[in-house]
Amino acid sequence: MRIPIFVFVLLLCTSNAFAESATTSRPTELQEKASADSAVLATLANQTRVDVMQRNGGWTQVKTGNGQSGWVRMTSLRYENAGPSTAVPTSGGSLLGSLATSGRTSNSGSVGSGVRGLDKEDLKRASPNYAELQKMQRFTVDKNSAQTFAQKSSLSPSNVAYLDQNNSGKRENN
Repeated sequence: MRIPIFVFVLLLCTSNAFAESATTSRPTELQEKASADSAVLATLANQTRVDVMQRNGGWTQVKTGNGQSGWVRMTSLRYENAGPSTAVPTSGGSLLGSLATSGRTSNSGSVGSGVRGLDKEDLKRASPNYAELQKMQRFTVDKNSAQTFAQKSSLSPSNVAYLDQNNSGKRENN
């Protein structure tokens, strides 16, 4: 008995209805769009379970248990399923192509980014972003908390030489 082609395609398309599960690996902002500048809809607590709906670059669209939908940074998620991914990538290509290439080989995602140096013109055009500074400062911890974390994680201390503030390019020992 032959299965009609449209039934086969329908089965392939409906497989994306089952979202991949993940949990947040730290307190994470749920954003309206896949952009750091978009509105923050909520802050998800550490270990919040979410369903992954689609991916766009370093961002992942998720749906929370209470039905709220938004975007989080991909690096803020820990994936639960070891099986193939069902989230739809939005970086182009067909749905059928994404089904064929969306398998995961591990439970961890990785992001690579290129970094280039700043020239004098870049520095002249630079301006402070106080909102981002405040976000960054939320991740600071005191020395005792850091030492407690290091001990619990069996981390060993390491001295890091700081750059000389006189722009000589030499490192200072601290």
